Amino acid sequence: MRIAPRRRIATAALCALSLASGAGAARESLAAEPVFSFRADHMVLDAAVSGSKVLVGTQSGRVDAFDWRDGSASGSLLATRALEGAAFAPTVTSVATSPSGAACAVVSSDGRLQVFRLHEGRFSAALHRSERTGLLLARFLDDNRLLVGDMRGEIALIELASGREVYRRQLEYDPIYALAPSPDGRRVAVAFRSSRIQILSADSGETQQVLKGHRDSVYGLVWLASDELASASKDKSVLAWDLTGRHAEPRSLYAGDHYVTALGFDRRKGILALPLQEHQVGLLRLADGRMLRQLRGHSAPVQSLLFLEDGERLVSAGNDARVLVWDLSDAPEGMEQ
Repeated sequence: MRIAPRRRIATAALCALSLASGAGAARESLAAEPVFSFRADHMVLDAAVSGSKVLVGTQSGRVDAFDWRDGSASGSLLATRALEGAAFAPTVTSVATSPSGAACAVVSSDGRLQVFRLHEGRFSAALHRSERTGLLLARFLDDNRLLVGDMRGEIALIELASGREVYRRQLEYDPIYALAPSPDGRRVAVAFRSSRIQILSADSGETQQVLKGHRDSVYGLVWLASDELASASKDKSVLAWDLTGRHAEPRSLYAGDHYVTALGFDRRKGILALPLQEHQVGLLRLADGRMLRQLRGHSAPVQSLLFLEDGERLVSAGNDARVLVWDLSDAPEGMEQ
């Protein structure tokens, strides 16, 4: 992995974006540049944060890491191996870190799940392996429980200390594209290629609600609050769902002219990050629907958006193999709520 020197990505104000939103339309023109720019070995499909490290899973089957605070790179922490007779190594489809940052779960396209303890930014001994085929995603419910979703629409909860499956549920017969535990850990949102979203009990896996509103596959989920969810879709929209009632009706947060392939959310400021046209990243303030900033630097679809723990930086990564760290401390006036 090579570190690119800090450089200006945009030298002039970007064109204003017309935004169709349930909160109203707004325009903003503001250029920005990344603090650090990294290049992974191949397309980045998923990313996660552990302390000062950003871990990215790539199409070539590697997990690369770098330090978002000082720009240093840790190289490749994991590389999958090609199966006998295969021309290429399995792709890393999912990377997730536990709430404490002590563990990392990696899912690869050969159906394998590997969970490691992280020590000083490096992988140590594996704790769990599964040859179960069709796995796509893994997300931690807490430091000892891991949710996994597969190609067949099944979800399972694994207890890491014992290695046992707490439950396994067949939810649909379409691939699971996104998993998101709620902030209080009581529920899990699950999205599918079919366009539906299910809200489950985290402890039992039982379905509590089925959300219907998107017209195509759902790619991203973030919890805006313990009873409110946002979803991003191939239908080029972002919807918000109020889950306090029995039947959740969606409201529009954004409607554009290209697939919305990822979502990030800064709960402290109420800012949603999402891909825009021409592979830009937009910062949308939920309070009034204003697009505060457009970040230009990617040349292919963005697959992962992560607000960092200091609340002033954002990581974006995608199919151009670029991982960009953005400084948001010089936010537009009125961004703070």
